[in-house]
Parts: sequence; C-alpha cells; structure tokens
Amino acid sequence: MTKEKKQELLDAIVVGGGIAGLTAAYRLRDRNIILLEKDEVPGGRTVSRNLGPFVYNAGAQVVLGNTSPLAKLVDEIGVKRTLIAKSRIPFYINGKLVSSTSRLGLLWKMPIPLTDKIKFAWIMLKVGWRYKDLLNKEFDPQDPKVVELNSNTVSEFIGKVPKSIKDIWEVFAVTGSTMGSDVVTPFHPLMVILFFMEDEYYVEGGTNQITITLREKLGDKVRLDAEVSEVKELDDRVQVTYNHRGKREILQARQCIMATPAPITLKLITGLAKWKQDSLEKIEYGSMTTAAFLISEQSDKLLGKGVWRIPVSGQKVCALTDPSFTFSKELKDSTGQGLLRVYTGNVVANELMSKSDGEVSEILMDDLFSMVPQAKGKIVETDVAHWRHALPLWKPGHMAIYETLQQPTGRIHYCGDYTSPGFMNGSVLSAYRVIKEMS
Repeated sequence: MTKEKKQELLDAIVVGGGIAGLTAAYRLRDRNIILLEKDEVPGGRTVSRNLGPFVYNAGAQVVLGNTSPLAKLVDEIGVKRTLIAKSRIPFYINGKLVSSTSRLGLLWKMPIPLTDKIKFAWIMLKVGWRYKDLLNKEFDPQDPKVVELNSNTVSEFIGKVPKSIKDIWEVFAVTGSTMGSDVVTPFHPLMVILFFMEDEYYVEGGTNQITITLREKLGDKVRLDAEVSEVKELDDRVQVTYNHRGKREILQARQCIMATPAPITLKLITGLAKWKQDSLEKIEYGSMTTAAFLISEQSDKLLGKGVWRIPVSGQKVCALTDPSFTFSKELKDSTGQGLLRVYTGNVVANELMSKSDGEVSEILMDDLFSMVPQAKGKIVETDVAHWRHALPLWKPGHMAIYETLQQPTGRIHYCGDYTSPGFMNGSVLSAYRVIKEMS
C-alpha cells in the first residue's frame, strides 16, 4: 500500500468558487488558505458570456443599491459599477407589453379590469408600508415581519384575489424563487417587487468581473479544475480529497468552509452530524434556463426606449431583458444589432434540460416571438445556459431550520445562498458570517 505524503497543515480550505466562497477566501487572503473550484473558470452563477459584440449575464445580473453588501464589496475591490439608466417600468401581461415612467402609470396601462387595478394598488400600498424597511435592514430571522413573510405561501399571503392580481404575484414568485405562488413563501417575491423600483447597477464586461477580480486578488491560493470528492473532519483538522486535472490529491487544514449548494455539500462531507444532515436534506433548489438572442436590430426599437427588464406573465419565460441596454450608443449604431435575454422558472427549466440547445432555442424563440413579434426573422445567433441549482426554495417552515443551516459542525463552516437570503447580497453576507465564526 502506498503511504500518503504528509500534507502541510493549512489555516483553511474553501470548497467552492462562487461569490460566497471567493468572498470568504478574499477575507482570509492574508492567511495560509486554498480555494478549490471544480470548473476551469470560477464564479458559479455570476458567469457572463459573449454573443456578437455584446457581453450578457447568463446568471446573476445586477448590483442592487449603493449600500448593499455586494455594492460595498465591488467598490472595495475596484470593480466599476454603473447605474442602469432605465427610465420606464414595463410589464407583459394578458398578451400586451406596457410601460410607464411611474408605478401608477404602469398600473393604469395594464390590460386588467379597473376594479383589479384599484385592489392591486391598495394591496401594494399596505405591503409597501409594512415591509419596505426590510430592504435596508440586516436580515433578522426573529423579526416579526420576517416570520410573517415566511409562514405561508404567496397564495395564502395575498388571500383570495382576482386572477389578474394572482398572475402578477405569480410572475414575481417565479422570478424571485423559480417556483409559483402556491409553493414558496412571499419573502423573496416581495423583495423582488420592492427591489424592482430600486437603483440597479451593471458591471461593464459582465457580472463575472466581480468574481474574476476576487480570483485575481487571491492568486495561487485558488486551484481550478479541482473537483472535491470527500471532506472529512479528523481529530484536530479537516481533510479534503480532490481530483486535480486527473490526479488525486489531499489537503488538510485547521478549518474548512463549504461554499457549495446544499445537495453537493451533503454528498461531499463524510460522517456529517445527523442534525446537520437532516436540515440540509430539507433544502430544495429550483432550476432556471436562460437563453440569449442576438438580433439584427437594436433592442430598443423592439421594446421601446428606456426599457431594460420586463417581468412576464402567462408565458414559458418569466422575464425578458435587454442586455445591450448598458452598451454605448456608438457600439449599437455601428453594428445595428441588439440582444434579448429570457429566463424561465423551475417547471419549464426542468422540461428543457433534457433537450438540445437548438431545441431549447426554438421553444424559447417561439415564446419571444409571441411577446415581440417584430423579432421574427431577425435572430442572428443564440446561446443557452441551464442552472440546476439556481435558487434555494423557501417554503413555509423554512425559518425553523434557518439557524441550523448556518451552524458549523466542528471545524467545518457553511456559507452560500441557502444559508442567507438576498441572492448575491445574501451570499456575501454568509461569507462574512463564516469569517466571524472562524476568528
């Protein structure tokens, strides 16, 4: 039997090179650490792609606000973010795309009964008044408002309402959680509705410039193409076994940070405590599929001036965006091209994942044409991406395991989107929490 070579004892090993893992490693960069990422390019769901003269975000899209954890991190590492100069609020419902410069104007233009408009406005007035302060507060699982928003499904939260109002909430449920209003709690959908009116910033070159920059700052502390096969806690250390470009290797460290989705975390850790295993097994993820279409006409000629992101009701896709919105007029004028991106929720994504990219493009292209008929005959090129673990689902009862999900098991710590709400902001905050645990 070959004797394993004695390994250097590191301060920490970070498993997973998404935004959470890279942020945690960045905060530990002055220590003796290694981050292991199975892909050749780090970043997880922050990946950005090229299509024609444009870059589009196949996953995470924006930096929200000026004071959010992500905004502060982006500024700290020197990545430039620029305000998205959207001037109209759009919505696609009942087969019609409408937009306005104000929320009331948008509601007035929506092709729904007047009584439904009044009722929806009243609901949103009450909801906004009660919950808007949550946008600027650190997440507190004991906050009565947070408890309220995670005790029932969206459908139970809004009660018996006309179909048009249910349809609007359904859009934000799928957009914010990948699943419908009969499944998930209203916390994330409501945050999406409230954030819809907030300042949003884009990163030139794509959102993955954030994770690329973090990776560059970490230098040789990152190992790519390093697929972990086992994480095991020993008496006084943690041992991580991984395959690096076809070779089996072992690292040992005083502590380990698991920054992988819950199902992957479950598979990797040997001898996991039952209480932790039980909580991780309760986490389900919703899937998403995105498709981008390079078109032979500038996007704003199809969607209207000032329109960037459109929530979509009644279609296979739940949202339509114009990634070329943030590019210069000079570039768009010189090429005459535009870019449209759509994405789907869990139910549609699971149906599409068994199909070829060409088949997926055709299916979602038909959906695009039903919303934007002027795009017919103008598709130049397409690109498809699937996200099996897009977003963790928050169902009623989720808060009962929230603190258990965060709790370390000995020398192993846990961060990532399933341990903290708020999309990329939540992932960044989860990394900061882990750093405090380890200090």
